Amino acid sequence: MYRVAVCEDERVFSEEHERVCRGVLEKLNIEHQISVFETGAAFWAAFSGGERYDLLLLDIMMDETDGMELARRIREVDNAAAIVFVTSNTDYALHGYDVNALHYLMKPLDGGALERLIASDYARRVQPQRLVFKSGKQSLNIPMEEIVCLETVGKRVAITLLNETLDCSGNLLELLKGQSRLIRCHKSFAVNAGNIRELMRTDAVAVNGKTIPVSRTYFKDVQRAFLRQIR
Repeated sequence: MYRVAVCEDERVFSEEHERVCRGVLEKLNIEHQISVFETGAAFWAAFSGGERYDLLLLDIMMDETDGMELARRIREVDNAAAIVFVTSNTDYALHGYDVNALHYLMKPLDGGALERLIASDYARRVQPQRLVFKSGKQSLNIPMEEIVCLETVGKRVAITLLNETLDCSGNLLELLKGQSRLIRCHKSFAVNAGNIRELMRTDAVAVNGKTIPVSRTYFKDVQRAFLRQIR
């Protein structure tokens, strides 16, 4: 499910943004949910209550809320959501670097530009991922949902799946490149947050019962990833 929040205080624009966004998501055949907020306060109430979104379409100049300041508050909690500012003023474009904004779109909303952004973001962060690696003389391509954790063992990596463990050549850092679902949790371990059943201060228990160490250095990163999954 690709979750979108539209935050726009002018109803004529909020309705148009919802319509354009829904049309794009239906065209791309992406299962979705769109929530519309006409004030920054309404959005923040939902967000601070635990609601999370894959894409945020934020009006940068609302009557009661500074969209840039709202984005900064979001980034204090969530580094993963794609933020797209929708504005009628290009003077703000450079400020988006402060909050790692994905893009700026001008009003009225361009459906073609939004389609390109959503297609890219969905493929990069949301679409099912796979891990490709060598095990002996074989090249394996494993769906991410089957992976529990990766563990450095000597000069190789043990990849624990739901029902078996595979030996892999290479090193942990190389295998983590380009992966958003595998989270470093220890100097020798990375865990798939989607397969954590229980998270404690020093350990994570996976859905297959395996206990994986979580060091203090990486605990907050693992906790954020785990909470995103259960929400």
